[in-house]
Amino acid sequence: MKNLPTSSPFLPLPDGIVIAAIHESLNSIEVHIACRKACAACPLCGQLSERVHGHYVRTVADLPCGGRRVILALTVRKFVCGRPTCLQKIFTERLLDLVQSYARKTNRLREALVALGLATSAEVSERLAPALGMLVSASTLLRRLREVACPPPLSVRILGVDDWSWKKGQTYGTILVDLELRKPIELLADRKEETLTAWLLTHPEIEVISRDRGGEYAAAARKGAPQAQQIADKFHLLKNLRDGLKELMARKQKVLPEVEEVSSDGVPRLTQGKQQASALSEAPQSQEPEKDWRSMSKEPRRSSAGARSPSAAQSRSQIARANRLSRYEAVRALHQQLVSEREIALRLNMSRNTVHKFLVSESFPERSRRPSPGSILDPYKPYILDRWKAGCWNGTQLLEEIKKLGYTGSDALFRLFITSVRKHHQAAGTSAELSLDAEGAKVSGPVDPPSQPCLKRRLSPARARLSVHQSGGQA
Repeated sequence: MKNLPTSSPFLPLPDGIVIAAIHESLNSIEVHIACRKACAACPLCGQLSERVHGHYVRTVADLPCGGRRVILALTVRKFVCGRPTCLQKIFTERLLDLVQSYARKTNRLREALVALGLATSAEVSERLAPALGMLVSASTLLRRLREVACPPPLSVRILGVDDWSWKKGQTYGTILVDLELRKPIELLADRKEETLTAWLLTHPEIEVISRDRGGEYAAAARKGAPQAQQIADKFHLLKNLRDGLKELMARKQKVLPEVEEVSSDGVPRLTQGKQQASALSEAPQSQEPEKDWRSMSKEPRRSSAGARSPSAAQSRSQIARANRLSRYEAVRALHQQLVSEREIALRLNMSRNTVHKFLVSESFPERSRRPSPGSILDPYKPYILDRWKAGCWNGTQLLEEIKKLGYTGSDALFRLFITSVRKHHQAAGTSAELSLDAEGAKVSGPVDPPSQPCLKRRLSPARARLSVHQSGGQA
C-alpha cells in the first residue's frame, strides 16, 4: 500500500478530494479517496454544517486504467444539520462532480458506457466491455440509454407523420420523422388530433407534411400547420392505386378474361385413402398363418371424379420452370440491347452470377435433378411388382408378405409406393407391364396419362388488380 497525500494526474479528481491509498492487483486497482472539505451543505435546507456525525465507505467503479478496472473506495462523511427547523437532522455530503447519489459508477464511467451503447448495442457492449476493463449488463445499459434525452429538433421543413404501435392492436402512438435527415425526431403518446396539433403549432417552419390516410392526421395538419402542403407517402399512394384498381375490376368483372385453372385432385385422393383404410379394416387381424385375403378386381380402380390431374408438386415445378425461362429470355433481350450485366441484375433483381450464367449459356440451362438417396423399401419393390403382375392387387396382403421377407419400414412408405403403382396402372388404362427406373425408386408405365381439359373461370378482381400492378412494376 502506498500513501499518497495528493491526487494523481492519471486519476483526476474534483477539488477537495484526495487519494489516501492505492491497492493493486492483477486485474484491478483499488483507490481509497476521501473528501477534505471542512463543511458540507444540507441537501434539504442548504445550511452549511461543520459538525461531523460519522462516516462510511462507499464503493464506486471508475474508468479503467491500463486495461485494469479501477475501484474507488470513497470515504463519505455524515454531518448534523445545524438548523433546528430542518427536517433533515443528519445528511451525507454530496460529491455530485464525481458521482451521483446512490450511484455505483462515476459520472465519467456512465458517460463512456452510454457512448459505447449508442455506438453498438446493449448486447454487444456487454460482451465488449470486459475487454476494455469495464463491466456492465445489457439490462443496466438499456436503462441508461433510456435516460438519455435527445435534443429537440431546431427546424423541420419536410415532416413525415405515421402511427406506430406501443402494443399492437391495442395502443398506438405517432412517430414524427424529418424526411430530409431521414431520422425520427419525436414520438407522441397517441394518435389523437389534439396531440399532433399542439406539436405542429410549435413548428411554424414546416412546409410539407407527408402522412397516411388517417382523418385525424389530416385535420391536425390543417389546424396546426395550415401553411404546409399535405402529401401522401409512397406506400399509401400504391395502396390507393391497388384499392382503386380492385374497385374498378369489381365493377367491370363481366369483361375480365377467363383463365384456365387446374382442378384439384384432393377429393379423389381422399376417396382413395378411405378405400384403402376400408380395405385394411376389412382385413382379418388374427395372427394365424393362413389369412383369407379379400379378392380384388384386375381392372384398375377409377375415381368418380374422372381422370386425375397432375400432382401439386409437378404443377409447382412447371410454374417455377416457366418463371425461370421468362427471366432467361428477359436477360437475353436486355443483353441484345447492349445493357451491361450489372444493370441487368439491378433491373431484374437478380444476382450477377445468375445473369452471367444465362448469358454464357447457348440455350436455356435446365436444372439437374439430384439422384434419389433410396429408401428401405427399394429391395422389395421388384417383388411387389412381380406379385402385382401375377394378379395380387391387395395392398394389405402385399405388405404382410414383404414384412415376412424382412421389411422393417413404415406402413406409410409402402402405401405411398403402392399408390404410385395404382396411379400408373390407371393412367395406362390396361394391365400392361410396369417397371422400375434405373435407380429402382420410381414406377414407369408404357403410356403417359391423358391430358386433362382445363377448367376456365372468370378472373377475380383481386387477381386482376395484382396482375395489373405487377405488369406496371415491371414496365
